[in-house]
Amino acid sequence: MSLLHAFLAWRSWRAIGTGLPDFSIFYTAGEILHEKHGYELYDDRVQEAVQRSFSPIGLQKRGSILPFNHPPFEALVFVPFARLSYINAYLVWFGINLGLTFAVVVLLRRNFVILGRAPFYLWMLTGFGFYPLFLALIQGQDSILVLFCYTMAFLAFRRGFELGEGAWVGLGLCKFHLVLAFIVPLILLRRKKFLAGFFSVALLLALLGLAAVGWKGCLSYPSYVIASENNPSYFWNSFIGHAANVRGVVESLCPPEYPHLRIGLILVVCLMLLAALTYAARKAFRTTAVYPELVFALSLIATVLVSYHMLAHDMTILLLAALVVLEVLLSSQMLQGWSRRALLVCIGILFCTPVYILFALRYQRSELLGAVLLVFFVVLFVEFLRIQPKVDAPTALLTDPELH
Repeated sequence: MSLLHAFLAWRSWRAIGTGLPDFSIFYTAGEILHEKHGYELYDDRVQEAVQRSFSPIGLQKRGSILPFNHPPFEALVFVPFARLSYINAYLVWFGINLGLTFAVVVLLRRNFVILGRAPFYLWMLTGFGFYPLFLALIQGQDSILVLFCYTMAFLAFRRGFELGEGAWVGLGLCKFHLVLAFIVPLILLRRKKFLAGFFSVALLLALLGLAAVGWKGCLSYPSYVIASENNPSYFWNSFIGHAANVRGVVESLCPPEYPHLRIGLILVVCLMLLAALTYAARKAFRTTAVYPELVFALSLIATVLVSYHMLAHDMTILLLAALVVLEVLLSSQMLQGWSRRALLVCIGILFCTPVYILFALRYQRSELLGAVLLVFFVVLFVEFLRIQPKVDAPTALLTDPELH
């Protein structure tokens, strides 16, 4: 897979030079803030003028702008990049993403017992052989930053440092659609330390966004995001087909002439997933829980499934979920039989680049990947509950920290 990605990167170099990668949106945002026009950040005409100045060919080939639809605070990160030419800024951000990937590999290798025995070069090949991560790297996306935040949150989770876990998840709000579902069970279970860390960081980021674009920019952001999801002039709304999540699976099965049925089914399935995740999380917080880290993997899978907006590079965080599950499969005999094979097949599909190329690019049927993720979630959920020890009521009252 890594060799295939190297070939794809070589073939993509000319497109990178013309400004076709997604990094254009971050460079555009940095330019607008650098010119002190933050209040106009979510104006398509302003973004088009900026993108035309450094990427006229890319704008022509796409037929539309690449809109900056990320939260306003993230634009501040890219203000220094505006001092560089586009290609130099891209290379600097590429280097930062490489560094974040290296950090994720090193941190996880040190904290996994079985997988940690694998040689370092194999870990690096695993990272670069995962298509969503490779795509995020070549597109100049920020998905690898979110993976790094979740990796740090996972390490804090294993140490029982909930305040730090919440703070790291909060830093991932640059892609809020990959965070909101993650925190729902923790809100319902009232994990106060986690929520204190999360909302403290969220408040700080909101204040930074306000300072960057003012009230006008902040108030225009929600409507801009909603409009961008339904604007047919943006190429991703007509090119990629259905998304690899619950929304994509339901929309592919329901006729378009029944929009209310679609919405209803999406809500029902998403609520069922969140309810199941909350139930599993409650089990994981007990002191007698077996392999509670599996719930962290479940949370990542559910977050991708429940997300409304989903592109292939957004699935980068599933690298962490796949490695967590694989570590448990290799270190325990508790998961055997059909469930073990099903989990291994799901992980294998996630690491198979031709699957993404065929499903997403060739046939525009990304919802099939969403179906794989649904199977992954259901099997993992059932097996996690199965391996938990049976606790009688009096013991549960003593061991469940929520009840103190």
